[in-house]
Amino acid sequence: MDNTVLPPPFPTSLVIKLDQLQYTFYQQSRLEIHSPAGKVLTVISKPLPANTEDDALYQLWAQACLLEILFDQINERMKLPQRAINSIAHVINRIDGHLKKQLSM
Repeated sequence: MDNTVLPPPFPTSLVIKLDQLQYTFYQQSRLEIHSPAGKVLTVISKPLPANTEDDALYQLWAQACLLEILFDQINERMKLPQRAINSIAHVINRIDGHLKKQLSM
């Protein structure tokens, strides 16, 4: 007979509530989530208006970082929803277009 008490299951989601100062900072920039070891786990940012080429490049970079995290976390058996696949294809097409533009300069 096993008398071991199992810990409660780890929640599948976690809510983090920001105070007003943190929320204001989030609205004006981006949020990075790091592991205890300092590894960047994800970057959350709102789409930037692409007013300048630098704005568009920054937005593209942020989306590429999110894609990198996604690809690190999924495995071959995971089935992505069609909306996710379409979004990934859109970002990859933007990256491809930018790279082709850079090569032609």
